Amino acid sequence: MTRQELQNSVARVLERERRVICQWATGVGKSQVALNFLKNNPGTTCLILVPGQNNIANWITEFDKFDVNPYGVEIACYASFKKYENTSWGLLVFDEAPHVDTDIRREICRTVSGEYVLALGAVITDDEKAALENAYGHFQKSIITLEHAIRNGFLPMPKVNVCHISIDRVRRRYWYRGMSLSAKGMYDILEQKVEEAKAAFSDNQTKVNKLKMFSAGVARKRFLGEIKEDAVRYICNGLQNKNRRFLCFCASIKQAESLCKERAFTSKTPTSAKLLEKFNNKEINSLFVVGKLIEGQNLVDIEHGIITQLGGTERITVQSIGRIMRSKNPVIWIPVFDGTKDDSFLNGVTANIPDIYISHYKL
Repeated sequence: MTRQELQNSVARVLERERRVICQWATGVGKSQVALNFLKNNPGTTCLILVPGQNNIANWITEFDKFDVNPYGVEIACYASFKKYENTSWGLLVFDEAPHVDTDIRREICRTVSGEYVLALGAVITDDEKAALENAYGHFQKSIITLEHAIRNGFLPMPKVNVCHISIDRVRRRYWYRGMSLSAKGMYDILEQKVEEAKAAFSDNQTKVNKLKMFSAGVARKRFLGEIKEDAVRYICNGLQNKNRRFLCFCASIKQAESLCKERAFTSKTPTSAKLLEKFNNKEINSLFVVGKLIEGQNLVDIEHGIITQLGGTERITVQSIGRIMRSKNPVIWIPVFDGTKDDSFLNGVTANIPDIYISHYKL
């Protein structure tokens, strides 16, 4: 089955079953299911909910690209969902569906009806699916993982360059409780805090202890991401010197701005739409992004991606890799600190990629 056949098939399932969750790896073409449905059912009223303004522009582009008549279609941000209370639609589309899983939006869903409902996302948790089903009834589920997409030819097999770094070579010092520590010393303390938090939660599984365990893990993950900055800069400079187009997924806003402030795409970027336009028009060849900010964005001709911070949520990891996978020959760069939690994170990221496509380098 080709990708186009898959998209057409799920559009027909939607026509028949009326409720579909389309959980596909980024790059497979989830939005095309909605477009095919509308093309097959002209005149259907439709509300498409999206995370942000840039996503609205992407949908408008897709309507034009695939010659789908937008008559009767409204595209709105989740932040504006409340104004659609007590409305009815032929087709209701939740793009990046996890955004619907808040207390307020779950209540609004109960008042917004759709004869057909389509939920789209790269990773949709069981709780998020339950929120949709509580409002709209049972959904048929179409799930295409990254592994499935690669194996079936919907996405190309990436080349993965794993760059091994010794944490002992990091030159920065860290001040902790009156002591000047090396990066390794600081990491060991953060690792100890994670183990202590795990033990406390194991003994007493309260919400407070669960939050402390989560916070300790986040602090360790962020630390590993941020101290890779010199290695990441080295990789980025090499790609820039070869005029390659790439995304660098950064550990923090501070890191993105440090690496390249004028191309940092963060929650503090006042001209994010213009920055994306410059990238897609190939006026610039790189973006330095943080977290989920590029979800739902259509970015043109990305050749390389650098994943600075391992161990984030499955959703962010899948979306990050998926952005790069739209290239014909995607290359993923993963800097890792040997002998740290990065090792197990790396195994998770590369578990479904054959060893022949993975190269290892020392920095």
